[in-house]
Amino acid sequence: MKGAIGGTSEPAYVTSNKSAGFSDGYGKGRYMGKTPEQRERFSFTRREVLVGGLKTMVVSCGLPAISAKAFETSGSWRAINIMNFIRAEEPRESTDLIKPVREQMALIKVHKFPATWLLQYDALVEGPYVEFLKAEMPPDHETGIWFEMNRKICDDAGIAWRGKPEWEWDYHVPIAYAIGYTPDERRKLADTAMMTFKSIFGRDAKTVASWNLDAVSIAHLSDHYGIDAFGNCRDQLATDGFTIWGAPIAAYYPNRMNAWSPALEAKNQISTPMFRLLGQDPVYYYDNQIRYPDTMEPVWPSGQSETFVDRFFDMTAHAPIQALAYAQLGQENSFGWSMMSKAYPMQMDKLAQVRSAGGVIIETMGETGRRFKRSFKSTPTQAQVMLQDPFGKDGAPQRTVWYQSKYYRMNLHFRGNEFYLRDLHVYSDQFPQPYLTEPVRQHGIEQRLLAVLDGYHWSDAEVRARRDGIRGLGRFVTINPDGSTTSLTMNGLPVVSEKGTELQTRVVLSQGGTLLCIFQEETICFKFQDVPSRTRLGLLFEWVPSLSSIQAVSKDRLNYRFRDFDYTVRISNGIASKTDQGVSIASTDKRALCLSLRQEA
Repeated sequence: MKGAIGGTSEPAYVTSNKSAGFSDGYGKGRYMGKTPEQRERFSFTRREVLVGGLKTMVVSCGLPAISAKAFETSGSWRAINIMNFIRAEEPRESTDLIKPVREQMALIKVHKFPATWLLQYDALVEGPYVEFLKAEMPPDHETGIWFEMNRKICDDAGIAWRGKPEWEWDYHVPIAYAIGYTPDERRKLADTAMMTFKSIFGRDAKTVASWNLDAVSIAHLSDHYGIDAFGNCRDQLATDGFTIWGAPIAAYYPNRMNAWSPALEAKNQISTPMFRLLGQDPVYYYDNQIRYPDTMEPVWPSGQSETFVDRFFDMTAHAPIQALAYAQLGQENSFGWSMMSKAYPMQMDKLAQVRSAGGVIIETMGETGRRFKRSFKSTPTQAQVMLQDPFGKDGAPQRTVWYQSKYYRMNLHFRGNEFYLRDLHVYSDQFPQPYLTEPVRQHGIEQRLLAVLDGYHWSDAEVRARRDGIRGLGRFVTINPDGSTTSLTMNGLPVVSEKGTELQTRVVLSQGGTLLCIFQEETICFKFQDVPSRTRLGLLFEWVPSLSSIQAVSKDRLNYRFRDFDYTVRISNGIASKTDQGVSIASTDKRALCLSLRQEA
């Protein structure tokens, strides 16, 4: 293991067999100009956010310094895909839909990047898109399917069109996404898309993505067509008519009951990996503090911020990642070229610099899927570590550490000198996704997973409105001899290290000593170092009780229930008790206080 870097004023990473480093940024995390209560009732499309008021280093064509095969055999790798998807219809306003495709292609070819082009069904069967791609794509580009529904695919599949009569494509959830159709209809729509694609391109599509893929559709596509890569939306709140919350941060093998949840056992695993799209800001998105999607998309202020883009690339290329880092760049054509014309070239120029520096593989989504299959038999551990504020805030900057395994995902968050657990979700092969067998019939839905701690949904309305209130979190304290507690704060910056499947965050405390946070595939452990022998560690889970899923607390176990599904967290070297605002867990001795998160079948 290499020696620690920094720990006072610069980000610090320690890696066993991976590179270390970082860089610098502006603003922060999501949109929606309504109260939390209104956001629960209403949802907006990404276009509505943009139209509603947010219209407001060197080019390099060198090859990567290290071959992609070398990364694969080293046991960990970092991949970036450029994926643009194409619609032929935009009923909400007049938009030149071919110009973005032409401009994107020209920029990508200048830099000699591989790229993925996914076509919605209307773009497969009408317009100039297929002819253009066949004429202009270099050999290292690929085409695939953007699996959203429209009138043409419904007609060809023999399924009645339920969208607006005057629209060819309707963005509402029950119309656009597979979950709006019965399982048999989903399979028919998938078969129709695949057969039409093959009739046009002479081969099966190997890459399929959407904003909302479901387990029925992807199991059918994987089992019958050998798809290499799926793409699904990042976590989001009430955007495009749906919430996704608690899914893995990067890449995973989905299970056959829930496309948002990784498989625990091989018998329940879909054999095609799922990749999360859009290049999510890992720091600010969670608390819903920015009034727009804070992603790498070049139409949004985040994707237009050179500071954010630099720091996102820096995280992807240099921070600890465990087994892999994944990011997707690109933009759908339906926003029009003018909205992306400044940031898209900027991102491509910066990506060329990343490639020249080495350490990152730039390839098609299909190739990343094939690499994932060769490298991993089940979902590996992954991390996203952003130890500088991604938007360059100087006053109370925020930093974050995400860890993911097939058993859980966790977020340790830093606000100034405060730090706390912000998120903890567990996974189970037995927990079905909403609308697995029954089609959705309304616009505005939630797809949430099994929370042990949900720092957004379990906070009160004041916090969700960006004011002081009851924040859902896991707070670290010392337990004094008289039973009182003292909250821990950080001195300097955290130091993050990794070895094998373990990620460790070392927090030097203002009170003296150090707190070690140790994330392993099935467990999370916390331990003091260099503190007086009688000092005991406490972990206080705090939330709005009526919003949480907690059901019962015993001394060594926390029992939860969500959507009539029971799940459990087991405690080692600690004693749990229920409090008015959540749960208190007190260490019993100087050994590490541990939470076991694997859910039994």
